[in-house]
Amino acid sequence: MKRSAAWIRIVSAILLLTCGSGCSFFGPRMQTITISSEPLGAKISVNGETVGTSPLRTQVHRGEDLLIEARLPGYEAGFRTTHRSLSTVGILDAVGTFLILVPVIGLLSPAAWAHEPATYAIILDREETPPSP
Repeated sequence: MKRSAAWIRIVSAILLLTCGSGCSFFGPRMQTITISSEPLGAKISVNGETVGTSPLRTQVHRGEDLLIEARLPGYEAGFRTTHRSLSTVGILDAVGTFLILVPVIGLLSPAAWAHEPATYAIILDREETPPSP
């Protein structure tokens, strides 16, 4: 009886590790970020696509780095770049890879990545006007 209980625990643990591995594939592909500008009301573009005026919250793809651009008449354009890092779920997949190889598949999913920080502020400088002659 004790031997069968131990066997059931071992099989259950193996199934749990195998089924729970690569869990990044089940995570969200998109992430919400917040973008603001100083002054407010700048037109915001992410990777060349206009997403609205600041301040705003927008959904971005987790699997790619971002180029955030802010434009406002009378001001120089402002830029921010983001870099992705492993999300919490991605870290769990990476650690699980050392136990069994299956979780490495989850690292191929966009959900294994996150943009940190999730809030970006862009300060715009006034355009310099040439001195009048």
